[in-house]
Amino acid sequence: MLKYLTLLLLLFTLLHSKEYPILFSKMGSPLYKSIKPISKLSKIKKIEKSSLEYIQEVNETLEYGNKVDNKNKDTNPKEYLLKLRKLQKKYDYVLYLLHKEINQAIDQKNYALFIKLTNYKLDGLLNSRTLLEKAKKFYKENKTNKKSKFLEEKITFEKNLVYSQEFINKTHKSTFNPSKQDKKRAVNLISRIVGDTTIIDIENNNPYSVTIKLTPTYKNIEYNKKISNFVILKPHSKKEYIRLSVKNKALASKYSYKYRWIIGTRGAVHNDNYLYRLPYKIGTSQVVSQGYNGDFTHKGRSKYAIDFAMDVGTALCAARDGVVVKIKSDSDKRGDTKEFAKYGNHVIIEHDDGTLGTYYHLKKDGVLVNISQKVARGQIIGYSGNTGFSRGPHLHFSVSKINNVNKNESIPIKFITKSGIKSNPKKGIFYTAVK
Repeated sequence: MLKYLTLLLLLFTLLHSKEYPILFSKMGSPLYKSIKPISKLSKIKKIEKSSLEYIQEVNETLEYGNKVDNKNKDTNPKEYLLKLRKLQKKYDYVLYLLHKEINQAIDQKNYALFIKLTNYKLDGLLNSRTLLEKAKKFYKENKTNKKSKFLEEKITFEKNLVYSQEFINKTHKSTFNPSKQDKKRAVNLISRIVGDTTIIDIENNNPYSVTIKLTPTYKNIEYNKKISNFVILKPHSKKEYIRLSVKNKALASKYSYKYRWIIGTRGAVHNDNYLYRLPYKIGTSQVVSQGYNGDFTHKGRSKYAIDFAMDVGTALCAARDGVVVKIKSDSDKRGDTKEFAKYGNHVIIEHDDGTLGTYYHLKKDGVLVNISQKVARGQIIGYSGNTGFSRGPHLHFSVSKINNVNKNESIPIKFITKSGIKSNPKKGIFYTAVK
C-alpha cells in the first residue's frame, strides 16, 4: 500500500512542479530534484516509511514556495525558509538511513546490494568522509564484477576537482636557464657575475606579495646549502637569493632552476581574534547557502569558504582592509562543473598579515576596484552575480593563506553580525551585517 501511495505522490509532485520556486532556489532545487530517486528508495523496507514522509513534505513545501513566488498575501519568505529547513532535516534522515544500509552491505560483503544502493542520484550521497573512504576501498576491491557510474565519477571528481579559489590563485610554473634570460616575466630570476661569483637575484614585478618555491639543478657548483628553497617577495621588490661558484674550474659546470610561484605569503600568521564584517551592506541580511565543509565544493583546501545566496547585482563590501591584487570582470559564463571555474569574475584582496580575501562569482562588469587600489573595510568593491563554477546566484567568500606545500588554503574566521560573533555560519541562517 505504501508503495502505491509513494507512486501517486510522486506523480502529483511531477505534474505540479514544472518549475521550482525562484526564492531560495539554490537551497530548494536539490531537495525537489531528489524526489524521483527517493521514491525508488520505497523499495527498501527500512527506508520506505521515511521516503513517503519526505515526498509528502515536498508537496507541501513546493506548493507554499510557489505561493510565495506569486506573492500570496497569506505567505511570507521566512515561513518558506523554515519549511525548507524542515524538509532538509527529513532529507538528511533519509540519507542517514541509506548510509546505514550501504555500511551494512559493505560489512556483509554484499557487492550487488552495495552497487544498487550507491546508484541513487542523491545530493550528499557518501558525503561522510569515513564512509566514502570505506566505500571506495570496497568498490576498488570488487569493481571487476560490476562498475558503479556514481563511484567512478566520485573518484574522478575528487582527483581532478579544481576549487574556485584555488583556480583563481593558481600556481605559476617557470624555468630559469642563465643562457636564456627573460626579463619580462612576472616573477624573474636574474644572474650577475661579480669576480668569480655568480649571484642569483629574484624579482617580483607583481603588485602583490608572492611565495616562490625553487628546485635547483647544480653540476660542479659550490653554494650555501642552508638557503631555503622558498622565497617570499613583497610587491615590486627584488632580493639576492644565492651566490654560486665553480668547484673545479678544470671541469664543466652548469646550473638551472625550476620554480613555482603563487600569490600570497607562506607562513602568514592570521590574527584569529580579528572580527570580519559580513561582505554586504550594513543592515541587510543574506542567507548562507553553503557553509564550512559544505557538500558541493567546500572541501579540502576550500573547507572554510562561505556561500551567501543573494540576487544578482547585490552590492558587495570588503570584509577587511587591504590592497586589491587580482580582479576579473569580463565573463558572463557559468556552469555546475569544474570546467567553468575559470569563468568566475572575482576580486582578491591582500590583507596586511599576508592573508587573502576572495570574493567570487561577481556579475559581468561588476568589479568596482582596480589592481593595487587600497580598500577600506566596508567599502563597496563590486556586485554579486552567477558566473563561473556555480549552481545559482551567490557570493563565494573565503580568507586563505599559503600553506607549507605552497598551496592556497582557506582558514576559519570570525564574523561580527547583528546576532553576535559567529565563528561557523550555518547553512539556512540569515545574518545581518553590522560595522
